[in-house]
Amino acid sequence: MTYRQRFLQTALFGQPDRIPYYPGGPRQSTYDRWYTEGLPPGKTVDEVLGLDHWEGLPVNLGPVPAFAETVLEDLGDYKIWIDNLGAKRLDFKVDATPGFVTRTWLEFPVTDRASFARMRERFDPHDPVRYPGDWPQRVQRYRDRDFVVQLTIPWLFWRVRDWVGFEGLCTLFLDDPLFVHEMMEFVTDFTLQAIERAVTDVVVDFVFLNEDMAYKTASMISPRMVREFMLPRYRRLVEFLHGHGVRAIVLDCDGHISELIPLWLEVGVNATWPVEIAAGNDPVAYRKQYPRDLCLMGGIDKRELRFDKDRVRREVMSKVPWLIEQGGYLPSVDHGVPPDVPYSNFVYMWELIQRLATA
Repeated sequence: MTYRQRFLQTALFGQPDRIPYYPGGPRQSTYDRWYTEGLPPGKTVDEVLGLDHWEGLPVNLGPVPAFAETVLEDLGDYKIWIDNLGAKRLDFKVDATPGFVTRTWLEFPVTDRASFARMRERFDPHDPVRYPGDWPQRVQRYRDRDFVVQLTIPWLFWRVRDWVGFEGLCTLFLDDPLFVHEMMEFVTDFTLQAIERAVTDVVVDFVFLNEDMAYKTASMISPRMVREFMLPRYRRLVEFLHGHGVRAIVLDCDGHISELIPLWLEVGVNATWPVEIAAGNDPVAYRKQYPRDLCLMGGIDKRELRFDKDRVRREVMSKVPWLIEQGGYLPSVDHGVPPDVPYSNFVYMWELIQRLATA
């Protein structure tokens, strides 16, 4: 099977020749450590371990132009600055662990309808900058490919939170629900128009929807609010994607997702990542509850990879063999691989998965 066939057969509960090799992505600070522990300098784990080849479509769905990153105040080890999304933040000047940073937001660019109108000017879906200049050549390459191509979309909760902030958004759901509807409707209209060229020119294997709308124990907003504000727009997007041949729609949501899964399934979302164990998610329980409805991606507890190989083995063998047997499961670390994970442990985890994937 090609990489594409294998991914789709796995995600859609078919009969893959083996499970895709995609055990999780280290961040920059993790790579910095691993280059001192045996990973060849400048190489990625994809290259060294021979992982399945996936690529993301280079479609710019952010503000155009992006906000100029500007330092407003130097506070020694810290800085107050404007990021490329227009938010005012207080952060370390030098990140100790690149890829895993704690951000402190001070102000957000949208505070009322007037500032939202200004933000909308940066989200022209037809701006030519949204697609690279060599797009026609890329399209030809994508047509003749054997690898997986995905399109990542910053979706409703994620996008509006970038504009107004988490507390601001949660307050607006109660204080000005019409404004939330207005912003989420705009996100939907913008997204469908901006990606139409991509999904028309390229057969996309899966779409990855960024949301991140759950705490450690529950959804950040009630299921009732999700149903009122988000599900109608989800339906529009999913119908649009299905109409363009996209068969796998993956919902990226950190935190505890048990309240959200039924809502996603209702509107045609059929996969989720990363199934964080620290947030109380149990992929085995989810598979029993949703036997053939929801592809699970992730679910290997990153915290268990910090110790010895026995701990790594127990974590992998406690769930991965059974989940692979049930189908619709891509084993990987439950989010970015942090820098406290030794390279040798990650390789050992990968070797276990590789043996299980081909058993």
